Amino acid sequence: MNFQTMEYFIALAEERSFTRAARRLMVTQQTLSAHIANTERELGVRLVNRKVPLTLTYAGEVLLDYARRIETDRRSMEQEFADISGDEQGLLAVGIASTRGRLLMPNALAEFHKRKPGVRILIDEAENEELVEALREGRTDMAVATFPKNVPGLEVHLLRTEQIVLLVSWRLLRSLYGEEARQVSEEVTRKRSLAPLKDCPFLLLGRHDEPGDLSRLLLMDAGIGNDPAVVSSNSETLMELALRDMGATFVPRDLAHAMLGDGEEDDMCIMDLGPDAHIDIHVAWRQSNHVWSVINDFASLLMEQVGDAGNVL
Repeated sequence: MNFQTMEYFIALAEERSFTRAARRLMVTQQTLSAHIANTERELGVRLVNRKVPLTLTYAGEVLLDYARRIETDRRSMEQEFADISGDEQGLLAVGIASTRGRLLMPNALAEFHKRKPGVRILIDEAENEELVEALREGRTDMAVATFPKNVPGLEVHLLRTEQIVLLVSWRLLRSLYGEEARQVSEEVTRKRSLAPLKDCPFLLLGRHDEPGDLSRLLLMDAGIGNDPAVVSSNSETLMELALRDMGATFVPRDLAHAMLGDGEEDDMCIMDLGPDAHIDIHVAWRQSNHVWSVINDFASLLMEQVGDAGNVL
């Protein structure tokens, strides 16, 4: 076995398909299948159940754990020797949610490319839970996400605090509350409670997504049942639906103002939900005897451009 064996097996385990894994690796399906079969003969065990969908055997799960650790160590070794040689090249894999990435990444990546033109960037877009797991497993070098405190093996820094607001069209509010629409909006803001909106449909992110979990908590505190009109994994989709009078949705304040075009801000009501309606966004990477200088440099740039704090949890 060698590093290529680890790379091939990780791809197969993650894709759960010889066809998709071969496409990802840019090899033929026959080449990948033969490589896995040779590994099984070498180890004397069956690693995968060749059915649809493909699954790993117990031995395959054990090998996957070793393979990910070996791949992480290999990348760390390459990064450390790159630092020793002063060679600022390589691939930096950054995990971030797609909507947040659109808001935070373009300026940071453009500036970082000027400073480190030899470094290529891979943006891995996923939901928060997946981002944390990908970093822990070594599939990414760093992540911008919400992390729990004291995550073993990770160094976590507070990057910024996102204030969450409620976005809903004035047309929908007027259709529900008539001439009292503005009064209802002001009452929500004044009382920091969603109770006046009990008759309003809501558009929510999925569970295990930080804004989605926060919105459900706010609704529960207001005594409003959890029966959303629409559930989506994309905040931008929910905002577009809110613009079309489908319901009220919870979004970061910066995103709401960034996405509302000319004239749309007048059509939309943005309700301040108070200081408790916020999400802490962190930048994190794995703890190691040697952290690649590129990781530290990109984290520092993010702090400069979009951060409002720099505390280690």
